[in-house]
Amino acid sequence: MTTREVEHEITIAAPAPDVYRLLAEVDNWPRIFPPTIHVDRVEGDGARERIRIWATANGQPKNWTSRRELDPEGLTITFRQEVTTPPVAAMGGTWIIEPLGEESSRVRLLHDYRAIDDDPHDLVWIDEAVDGNSRKELAALKENVEFAHAAAERTFSFEDTVRIDGA
Repeated sequence: MTTREVEHEITIAAPAPDVYRLLAEVDNWPRIFPPTIHVDRVEGDGARERIRIWATANGQPKNWTSRRELDPEGLTITFRQEVTTPPVAAMGGTWIIEPLGEESSRVRLLHDYRAIDDDPHDLVWIDEAVDGNSRKELAALKENVEFAHAAAERTFSFEDTVRIDGA
């Protein structure tokens, strides 16, 4: 069986813990990642979770169930599909967030996958879907985290008191 391993990466002008937090919170994915349509957290205890994802792949709607292991200390999230959708026979990978300083980080997205019956046509289809979705997800992650990080620096709060003569 042919297993492909690919890696995509991007540098983000935001602290690594902020990037990790956005990736760990799957409830926000449909607003952040263009391929994602909907995500359900089926079960989880903070360190491990099972999620159901509906997303597009090469313009086609697909869904699958994945297990994730979250490591906030190591800034990694590993995932493995336990219920795949054809033509995928198996898929998994890791989000790795590497601090490049206090205000910058590199995100690496690793995938490994196989096609059902090792079909070469299906493997090319999966190659294109993984590459396209990974590029979209990393670009959207960069845009959203950098925007949120910049907004947090410009946001402030204050209180003011006004006395009104009345009951």
